[in-house]
Amino acid sequence: MASKPTAKRRRVARRLRDLRAQANLTHEDAAKHLGCGQPKISKMEGAIIGLNADEVRQLAEFYGAPAQTVESLVRLTRESRKRGWYSSYDGTLSSDSLDYMELETDAVSVANFQIDLFPGLTQTGDYARAVIRAADPTAPEELINKRVELRMKRQQLAADNGLSLWAVIGESALIRPVGGAEVHRTQLAHILELAARPGVQFQVLPMRAGEHIAMGVPFSCFRFDDGDGVVAVDHLKGTLYLEESLDVERYRLAFQHLCGAALSPQDSLALMRRYIDKECSEWDRSV
Repeated sequence: MASKPTAKRRRVARRLRDLRAQANLTHEDAAKHLGCGQPKISKMEGAIIGLNADEVRQLAEFYGAPAQTVESLVRLTRESRKRGWYSSYDGTLSSDSLDYMELETDAVSVANFQIDLFPGLTQTGDYARAVIRAADPTAPEELINKRVELRMKRQQLAADNGLSLWAVIGESALIRPVGGAEVHRTQLAHILELAARPGVQFQVLPMRAGEHIAMGVPFSCFRFDDGDGVVAVDHLKGTLYLEESLDVERYRLAFQHLCGAALSPQDSLALMRRYIDKECSEWDRSV
């Protein structure tokens, strides 16, 4: 059975298809230029087969792509054949989760909407442990430990790489005491610390906002240095990846709507401080 294509390979395949369509060229035209059969072009555009950097260059140039785009596609093609740092965690996470790691590592920015918890890149170790255990209650402690370790490593790499993060978080995340009152209070304080870093921004979607465009649909919008984008939509069984430009644009607009409905970054942090000062002390008294 053929291995599942990497996120990078899918990105290159999609760009080749789009470039060919924009140039008003057919599979037959591309096949003649490359000196191969039409089925190969179809498989390349479907990310069914591995991609060759020289062939990608030939096709991209044939399609009239700008030099910068050509070089970007060649670089991605070469990188698609390499194993990422997260490959050492094979068996620890699902293939969907490993795809997420790849996208996160390559992205220059991520816009994330979460309904009732804080994004993985912003979680403390104890908060992450509680979230991971709740998602897989029967997992052995050793596996939980590895997943927490991976999440902390993701955070460090994101900081080292200068990944820009803009998160819209439902107010219920500020209320739900994941891991207990002390863990949750520490998590809220951690968000305030992260918000002081360059390139990190939080907004809270208040309960009073009522219905909104993404009810029940947490998602992440990744943007890459070549302007390309991918959306990851979370669901109970895993993650759905949307790579078509129309889908990416639809979720980008949805995120803009959420930002408009949410509190400003300043008011959001003020609300978090109020929860730390008031709500957490009430939890303590109830214990």
